[in-house]
Amino acid sequence: MEEAASVKARELGLAWVRPTLGAYVCHELIEGLSRLSAEPAPLNEAEAEELSILEADYDREAAVLEDEDSSEEEVARAEEQLARIDRAMRALNDRPPVLAEDLKEEAGAFLVLSRGGEPTLVPQYYTASEVAQSDEGIIEPVEDGGDASSKPATYSQRLLDELAMQRRDVLAIHLVNDPGLALDLMIFTLADADGHDWRAKTAVTISGPAASGPVSGFEAKDAPASAALAEFTGSLDESWRAGASEIERFSAFRGLPDEARSLWLGFVVARTLVASLNTDGERGLPLHDALGALLEIEMAHWWRPTAANFFDRVPKARILEAFDAVGGPELVSRYADSKKADLASAAERIFSGEFIGEKDVKEQALAWLPAVMRFGILKEEAASDEETSAGSEDAGNELTEQAA
Repeated sequence: MEEAASVKARELGLAWVRPTLGAYVCHELIEGLSRLSAEPAPLNEAEAEELSILEADYDREAAVLEDEDSSEEEVARAEEQLARIDRAMRALNDRPPVLAEDLKEEAGAFLVLSRGGEPTLVPQYYTASEVAQSDEGIIEPVEDGGDASSKPATYSQRLLDELAMQRRDVLAIHLVNDPGLALDLMIFTLADADGHDWRAKTAVTISGPAASGPVSGFEAKDAPASAALAEFTGSLDESWRAGASEIERFSAFRGLPDEARSLWLGFVVARTLVASLNTDGERGLPLHDALGALLEIEMAHWWRPTAANFFDRVPKARILEAFDAVGGPELVSRYADSKKADLASAAERIFSGEFIGEKDVKEQALAWLPAVMRFGILKEEAASDEETSAGSEDAGNELTEQAA
């Protein structure tokens, strides 16, 4: 560390660079030193142009969030773009401070040991000489009931930052001992984010926006689950949203009955679920299958394959495979000569139970689901289904060829 400090001092032309094995510069190290002001390195022409473009892009995406007519997909896409633009702008603006050449002869800095074990220079310069202090960087808090013109004691920015962190910890230790209040704060923060001004400061880092699906603009309006979700959302008590400030809204939210707040908890958590299937591919999320098993979801009661949502979208052989699974070769042979459109229409009737057939065949048809749509199925079983599907597809192809 001492050798690295000497090298860094020569590179920057500083009077000294002192090493420390700590991860930050503690108060003891800077005692007796004066902090030197340093401006961030200026942007070059290309960087300034890039920043201007990013600012224009930011305003355009922000307008999407403010537009009441924006769809959920447009809002989700705008939020993603805003996050990306914000990171790019921060990267451009997060520039190391540049010390004036005439100050370097007496200036120094500290070299700390990063969490990754690398010597890292802290971008702040100090001197042992007396430095005239200006009002810049000094915050003057006003005491309760006091007057700003009375000029109370001033605090350095560093001290205020440290005090803020300690005050935060005092609040945190009390919050961890009041789980009811903590739960209310979490639910409120997630729910209030829908109408939160994106320019306002945030009090916590909790976030859980609605997950956007992989297909833009798709809505399964006729699906029972989608209809039930819409009905549930409409039943939520939103009276608390009338509050003009965040404090008023939070107070009103806490005033809701326990049952009403519990409904909001389920809603804000449920809407964060991402789209998944029971598969090992990109859409596979084992936790979703585990949740489905815990909830004992009867998937066949909530989703049925129709011509529009499934059979029109799969090969003829796949439909015949499904027929074979519920009715055997007899049902397959009955429809093997059908054209694809007629076959898809017949499949919709059969798997909704609207056909004349034996009781056990109807029961199996009403319970049948593609393996990827099931919950709580073991991966081994899913793999076995895929193998069966492949074999049945070959058989279906033979049937199709015969029909042709």
